Amino acid sequence: MTRPLAPTSTLELLRAAAELRGPTAQRLFAVLAEDYPASLERRPGQLLRAARATAADLDGLLAAAGVASTDDLRMLAAREIGLRLAEPDLRFTSREPQSEPRERSALRRMITTEEDNLRRTLADLQANGALEVAAAALLRARRRWVLGDLKSAGYASLLTSDLTSSMRDVFLVQPATGAAVNAISDAHADDALVVFSFRNYSRLTVDVAREFHVLGASVIALTDSYTSPVCSFASHVLAVDTRSESPHHSPTAVVAAAHVLAALAAAGAKGAARRSRRRTEVFRSLGSYGLGRPASDAAADTAADTLGDADGATGLPAAAAGAPGTYPADAADSPSFPGDRHPPAR
Repeated sequence: MTRPLAPTSTLELLRAAAELRGPTAQRLFAVLAEDYPASLERRPGQLLRAARATAADLDGLLAAAGVASTDDLRMLAAREIGLRLAEPDLRFTSREPQSEPRERSALRRMITTEEDNLRRTLADLQANGALEVAAAALLRARRRWVLGDLKSAGYASLLTSDLTSSMRDVFLVQPATGAAVNAISDAHADDALVVFSFRNYSRLTVDVAREFHVLGASVIALTDSYTSPVCSFASHVLAVDTRSESPHHSPTAVVAAAHVLAALAAAGAKGAARRSRRRTEVFRSLGSYGLGRPASDAAADTAADTLGDADGATGLPAAAAGAPGTYPADAADSPSFPGDRHPPAR
């Protein structure tokens, strides 16, 4: 620990910024100045708890002082005093029942593991072409089904939302026997199923993948190993690294891989950009958006709605309202690959 120093130019900048920002920023400054620059060797979370402040308060104080982050602040202080300041000790106490009493685990190690998972997974999926081939299968499909059970239900919901914004005929299968039976009954050999399957593997997910495979549909599996049970029925396997320092599997690379898959599919879908714009317009017309919008925009929308009401209009965009000369909601949102036109559903 270094000894407290007389006020420096950096500290004076922080003091002036705190006076501008108000009481919370002043409490933060008091914590920083109490044993400055030794206070910069503490974790940001410790500073926030001592000052009863939030991360937004700290970011606002640093921005007002012209500093990008606490790391930059520590470098500035070290340059002023001519000494090297130790980096914060990024450790925390684990109280998991299976761990040793008061076991110390490194936060930095957890963050490094997540970064490695993400980098390794995306690099591998790019190198073996799995993402592109799986996206092509989604584009060729007549209908797209998405399933995830247990923790994977959240991944399935996110992917469904991304796919729905750029293409039609996307269906989220609820992780229940009844919903699975309905999906299998309605499925067609030209459909595609995306499943998320991670330890401990859901029997429902594997069974549904098997039924789609027997039907002849494409099965795209996001899973943690090429030896997982669902791989036996998958046409395309996206292997995702889920190693974690915690007792639970890491979701970082899973969400990233699903997002890239949806983005690649959207890039190849005809009419994806127009569909996204229409959805935004309809959401705005229905009042689903609006929080945080400028007052001028809200006033303009109110005036437009008033004019629309006077003319007997519904307030929806022309395409959504079925005005003459407009196209149906999803008429041109077909995939861009050859042979994508399919006969009507049976």
